[in-house]
Amino acid sequence: MKISMKQYFYLILITAVFFACKKQDSAYVITVPATGIKGFVASATDLSLSESNSDLNVVTFSFNAPDYGVKVIPSYTLQFTLPADTSGDKAWANAIEVKVATDSLRKTFKGADFNALLALQLLLPVDVSSKIAVRLKSDVHQNSGQASSVASVYATLTMMVKPYRSFVEYPALLVKGGNSWRTPAERTNGYLLASAKFNDKYEGYLDLPNADGWGGDKFNLISTKDGVSYGWGGSATTVAITTLDGFWLTPAPNYMKVNVDLAAMTINYTPVHFFISGDDNGWSTSSTPMVYNAETRVWTASNVALTAGKTFAFSSNGNYDISYKLDKAENGVLTFAGAPAWGGVNIPVAKTGVFTVTLDLSAGDGNYTYSLK
Repeated sequence: MKISMKQYFYLILITAVFFACKKQDSAYVITVPATGIKGFVASATDLSLSESNSDLNVVTFSFNAPDYGVKVIPSYTLQFTLPADTSGDKAWANAIEVKVATDSLRKTFKGADFNALLALQLLLPVDVSSKIAVRLKSDVHQNSGQASSVASVYATLTMMVKPYRSFVEYPALLVKGGNSWRTPAERTNGYLLASAKFNDKYEGYLDLPNADGWGGDKFNLISTKDGVSYGWGGSATTVAITTLDGFWLTPAPNYMKVNVDLAAMTINYTPVHFFISGDDNGWSTSSTPMVYNAETRVWTASNVALTAGKTFAFSSNGNYDISYKLDKAENGVLTFAGAPAWGGVNIPVAKTGVFTVTLDLSAGDGNYTYSLK
């Protein structure tokens, strides 16, 4: 059979187009890197944290971009957990996750933020060196942002860390009990209101014992700045400079949130009972009560079932008017989340389990803490 020049030309053209298409298709095939993520390192592998480096950059995790064979923009996630949680059927299931910024190949932590991650989220013991595992995960998502069929790739390292207990001694008004109410002579948690912004506004929680049985407890507030004594200002919500006339907060006995504004010379107080509200109890404000221990001055809820990936908050009095969440998810610092600002971020649960949850408000505003054990 003879082939004309015209037919021969078309045959060559079709063949060229076919191979061009094959080449184009192969250019857009994503290949999972067989070697994972190269160059994953930490700038410090034996890290001791303290107040002195809380505002400094203490560790940077860096890595090389994995080669997927084509140009993609992966999303990177750092995972932190204990070495014991890196094997088995649920390996890394309870890890604390921190996203790396898009198009970045590094993540730097300041001391305070990394300390909060270790002490408040991983629940590492403070002032003790512990070994942790850190895993970097790379994912390729669809254009819609949804997960794709491309398998995740990883790189892992270990490091020693020593977190610390963070505490700031803010200016305070110290409780000086009157009549039968005997209070500590020195600054003591549970007997103070603090000024977390170093201004004229003070806040704290006081457990009024009703020492005299008259429905209230007499006390004065002594400034740690200048020793001035404040007391009753002529009404239940006003303040005056006095060493004689004390405050009478009723009803008592009671646990109260107390706010004093020395610029306006006012005092406000509300009886409070705390609850845990979250995903695991349908955000009920009554089904998971906390119990106050007058000896430890801490609120506690025992046998609380929590699920990794879900969140909760501390509510009170059947609502969220007085409630506490985190100021940002990655640092674990409690912040007021109630009216009128309604701020804060729900507290994330890092591990699935049954916990004893504590809420400690005894140190005054700025030093409120919680724990899950």
